[in-house]
Amino acid sequence: MMRYIPSARHADYETGAIPIEHSGWRPEQRLPTHRMLVDDVDTDIVVIGAGLAGASLSLHLAERGVNVVTLEARQPGNGASGRNAGHVQTFLDNLEPLRSWGDRGERFITFFMEHRDIVFDLCARHGIDGDAVKCGMVEAAYRPHAALARKAALWKAHGYDVDVVMAGPLQELLGTGKYRYGIHWREGGRVNPYLFTNGMVSAAVRQGARVFGDSPVIGCHREGQRWRVRTARGSVRAQRIVICTNGHAGNLFFPELARTQYPLLACGMASKPLSPALLDIINPARVAMTHYPTGLYPMVIDGRNRLVTATIPHPGRAHEARTYFAYFLRHLHRIYPRTRDFDIGLGTYWTGITANSSSVYHEDYPKLYQVDDGVLALMNLGTWGNVMGPQLGLSLAQALASERLDDCMLPLEHPEPVRCQRLFEYKTRHLMIPVARVIDHLHLA
Repeated sequence: MMRYIPSARHADYETGAIPIEHSGWRPEQRLPTHRMLVDDVDTDIVVIGAGLAGASLSLHLAERGVNVVTLEARQPGNGASGRNAGHVQTFLDNLEPLRSWGDRGERFITFFMEHRDIVFDLCARHGIDGDAVKCGMVEAAYRPHAALARKAALWKAHGYDVDVVMAGPLQELLGTGKYRYGIHWREGGRVNPYLFTNGMVSAAVRQGARVFGDSPVIGCHREGQRWRVRTARGSVRAQRIVICTNGHAGNLFFPELARTQYPLLACGMASKPLSPALLDIINPARVAMTHYPTGLYPMVIDGRNRLVTATIPHPGRAHEARTYFAYFLRHLHRIYPRTRDFDIGLGTYWTGITANSSSVYHEDYPKLYQVDDGVLALMNLGTWGNVMGPQLGLSLAQALASERLDDCMLPLEHPEPVRCQRLFEYKTRHLMIPVARVIDHLHLA
């Protein structure tokens, strides 16, 4: 049976607040939980938020002997880290925004490339069962695009194992002759982001970090040279605070952070396990797939033999699971006509909120904010969280442990409110995605 919330909670779908139990990434058997903070404790650094960035930061701080406490409002991976599309994208789509940085983004790009395998490396080093597979990615298009050729050439010049591919190789990879042009990234692949996040948290605990769940922060205030972070039943006294929250929406402490990003609602879907006959038809190479240029329905086949995809729901209609699955099936049947003869069922449907630093797709680079003396915020990971989150956690941990914040891959900025905060979601949900669906339906792109 599909896990689905009754219509009385339609608003929870629209706000991305449905329980994480409805995410298709959760395993069939519940993971161990982390206890609530009920005491007053001391530490060097308190990390607020146990998503991809917070989990990585806690792990890499603990590995360096830093005394760290992590507070999570619910349980690890509850936010976007347990709700995204599961792609491990080891390249960047647009480097232009980096040109405005002091070093034109050189430190960022160098670190990103050097640690592009961080998902697979962490899983191997810490024994994390995150269904992380370095299966590569394919960006597939119906016809040639100069932008794809330029992108492949750019990253090939940086040493990436990537090539432009034509119809024949694409058919071998994807099992369909519908695509005539694309990029084959032999790096990257897929991951179960919920299991990966929880795996990093468990590894952090083994390294000495203290992690508390069901402990939302209700306030932060100074005590001399240190900070006191309060929860409902306990507190943490620390030299530094690092906030790693998804958009920071609804938080009473440092509320100005919620105005620094553009929120966007997305929905995810996982099919019921595919039959062996379907697995022979769809994506035989098991690469992570995306469709260029619309970006509709990024797709992986996970370790449980399910098709996992994502899209952007209609305004006010985020609860209509079967509508979006029907759109996806229409797309799938057109790419793989033989699938029309099979019953592909919807297994799980969920929604979540991404936090983007830009109102333009693929310019949404994350931010490192100096909120106050001793208070940092690592936020707005946008669409690249599965790779960028762990990388940022590692980079910031190195910088904090060595007390050289300027060495972090991100420049340190002061929080600034964005203009027209709902603009990105409005133009995406009301304009771009509806047009993209028409383009996809008419085979125009």
